[in-house]
Amino acid sequence: RDIKMAGKRTLGLCLHIAVALCVLGVASGQFFVNLGDKTKGTGTDVAGAGGAGSGVDKAADAGVAQQGDQQAQLQEDWTAFVKWFRSNGGIISSKLTVKVRNGRQGVYFKERMRRGETIVSFPRNLRIDEKTAMKGKAGHIFQRLKNDKCYPDLMVILHIVHESSLGKDSFWFPYFKLLRKSYNNIMSLTEPQMKTLLRRPGCENTYNLGVMMRRTFNNFYEWYKKNCEPWAPPEFQFTRDDLLWGFNTLVTCGWGDQSGNGDKSMIPFSDVPQHRRESAQKATNRGFISAAKEYQAGEELTFDYGLLNDAVLAYYGQPTPDCRGLKR
Repeated sequence: RDIKMAGKRTLGLCLHIAVALCVLGVASGQFFVNLGDKTKGTGTDVAGAGGAGSGVDKAADAGVAQQGDQQAQLQEDWTAFVKWFRSNGGIISSKLTVKVRNGRQGVYFKERMRRGETIVSFPRNLRIDEKTAMKGKAGHIFQRLKNDKCYPDLMVILHIVHESSLGKDSFWFPYFKLLRKSYNNIMSLTEPQMKTLLRRPGCENTYNLGVMMRRTFNNFYEWYKKNCEPWAPPEFQFTRDDLLWGFNTLVTCGWGDQSGNGDKSMIPFSDVPQHRRESAQKATNRGFISAAKEYQAGEELTFDYGLLNDAVLAYYGQPTPDCRGLKR
């Protein structure tokens, strides 16, 4: 999976470690499911090789059909997102589209784009952060949370989870449809898998980062249970899994503020392009992105987020060969 930006940090207690920007993607990591734990990760099973040839053919045909349906749904969601984005003051090039290639989702150019042309410009009102939480219908709840000294990142997580629970009634619905519903990152590992990871050569930093992530989430969850759940209205009664989804979403899609202090916001589209080391485009949260070079039709738009491979492995479940840092 692909990454997020330089300047971004892990949440809460580990907010001083740079993190990656998750791209809306469909490919799940394959590293963590091979750590020796007897329980295989979701989606790792393959069709049995002992069946009749016709059965294999049918399975292959079904897979192709499923990919076609997935691509069609992705295009529908992308069209709805672009319409929503533009209707709320955003600018996004009509030369862009989203595709799934080799099991991974990415942003591609439909036609040539010259250097300096505008790729995207996202207005302040489309950022998901503490300010938009305060201005929403649940603003009084977030004001109380702020008065109670809630972690700033936990406020954004609660904002994300609450808006997601509203479905089509949420202003952010077209954007949330592009977000992942589950994550295969270090937060999903069992304790035996964590111990196996620690024994893997070169994975000590990844393990330590995972420990900090878990500690941070547990602190967030305990704060919510103690200081929010007792008085929160029904629409703010969330399960641990609800908050874990919000945590992982902010870890992989969040941007730090200008001081680099924490994952304070989410910026629609900026978390869509894939990561590639030394890409011409550098990740930014400044609201405007122009083409840093000339792009050809069919070329993928990627960002360089400057992330170490340990962070790639921890947040996305697989090492990325072209990332800075360790090569696994």
